[in-house]
Amino acid sequence: MEPFPEIITHNYDPDRGPCRNICELAEVEAARVLDEIRASGLRSIKPEYLPRRRQTEDWLIQERRRKLGPAKLARPIYFFLGDFADGKDASRPASLVMPLRDFPPETLTFTYPDSMASLPLATRDDHRLHRRRYHGQVFTLGEIEDVVAEFGMPGDRWKTDPAMKYDKFIEVQVWDDRPIEAWLRAR
Repeated sequence: MEPFPEIITHNYDPDRGPCRNICELAEVEAARVLDEIRASGLRSIKPEYLPRRRQTEDWLIQERRRKLGPAKLARPIYFFLGDFADGKDASRPASLVMPLRDFPPETLTFTYPDSMASLPLATRDDHRLHRRRYHGQVFTLGEIEDVVAEFGMPGDRWKTDPAMKYDKFIEVQVWDDRPIEAWLRAR
């Protein structure tokens, strides 16, 4: 079994800068940014993306508050668990790769897979065949370590195992930007 990753990765568009969250923007501004991304041809974004993203993020905020109390940030900064600085996402070719240990556990939550897939996998009938018990849950660091110990990291299993079709990575929601700011200052 693959060891639990010691790093997290935030991929971003260098023209826009790191640690941005589309849900922080007003509706008109968010729509403009998404239209620019669509027009670039570097990433396909469905028309219903923004309302789904906002609904998913409301769920993350509620679950984070329930498990860990209030957070420094109103909305999370999204990372991947492990090294995803591979440049495969042409719309976000730049990366911050940081040690997981730089973040106090109470500043992090996790979904397996990413939150935009995890919630519908747990709640929509058309995803019953792909549903696993970790879908539709927001985990603390200790909880995700237990989940990975039991189920393993997603890795490339989604390429060959139809049941893992949507389980491509584990998303990390960072709820405090101070560790990121400290890390960037040290560079």
